[in-house]
Amino acid sequence: MNKRNIAIIAEIVPILSTVICYLLIRFAPGTGVASKIVSITVLLAFLGFVFFFVGRALCKGDKVVKILGIFDFLSTLFIVVLYVVAFFAVGL
Repeated sequence: MNKRNIAIIAEIVPILSTVICYLLIRFAPGTGVASKIVSITVLLAFLGFVFFFVGRALCKGDKVVKILGIFDFLSTLFIVVLYVVAFFAVGL
């Protein structure tokens, strides 16, 4: 396995975590197993910016890594917006 493949796999983790988190929150709220999976996927999705820096350090010039890095930042932004919406929903 070369550095490019490791960088791509590392950058895909938060993207998949964001999708899984959204689907579980949307379609399986309140179940015991789903809530544990959601907590893990939220953490991995929130740390998308860390995976961006890891992927960037491993393979700087690759276009796929750059595009996945943008999605990593979007996954972090999604989790922040999710918590802001939850904060306002509880506060109102």
